Amino acid sequence: MNSDFSRLFHSSSKDHAKGHPPIPFEEWPDEWKTIYYKSYPRLPKIDLANISLRADFFDLIKQRRSRRDFNREPIMLHELSVLLKHSCGENGIRDNQPLRAQPSAGGRFPIEIYPLIFRPSKDIIAGLYHYNVKTHQLDILEQREFTDAEIDSYFTYPWVKNASVVLLMSAVFWRTQNKYGERGYRYIFIESGHIGQNVYLTTNVLGLKCCALVGTRDESLERLLNIDGVNESLIYTLAIGH
Repeated sequence: MNSDFSRLFHSSSKDHAKGHPPIPFEEWPDEWKTIYYKSYPRLPKIDLANISLRADFFDLIKQRRSRRDFNREPIMLHELSVLLKHSCGENGIRDNQPLRAQPSAGGRFPIEIYPLIFRPSKDIIAGLYHYNVKTHQLDILEQREFTDAEIDSYFTYPWVKNASVVLLMSAVFWRTQNKYGERGYRYIFIESGHIGQNVYLTTNVLGLKCCALVGTRDESLERLLNIDGVNESLIYTLAIGH
């Protein structure tokens, strides 16, 4: 049975008028037409490669599975580059505006991605990173290995510690809701689902395994990310490995 809150919210946000009023494009405020990026200008960066791979789309759909029998083998930097670029990165320009791998309501792009890498490989150190979409780089937030006990304090499933990397997906709510109001909350989660499917399909191309999970200890992870859990909050995670 739906909780009273979820039932009331879903019913209330069915009214399209709860989103932005019908304003002609030429009258939109600049805030509605500006794409915002989170960045860490004072932190060191890691450049990511622009690599494109070819695959049969229909084969990828047939092969898509949630797989969690990871073997603790680390992820390589080129694998992470392909994964981020093709699941949520910029992939073109239209009308002088950048396009991305996922659709986003009103082009608001509220989602931020933080790769949490558990084990070092020959070309990337374990640690916590932020994907800088605009520059196709990783912002280095913290470089260190995480113990199994620490990983268990972030996730409820014991198999997560065997993954190579977990993509932590947060939402910066105002980016969408300043245009679409209450109804915009729905759109943010729809977009996270688009990104999640892109991750699944791209991991297939790379020969990796992927499993989306909701077994997260949100407040612990938000402290790790140094986000307030209100204006920016964790909404979705995907574990990836070999």
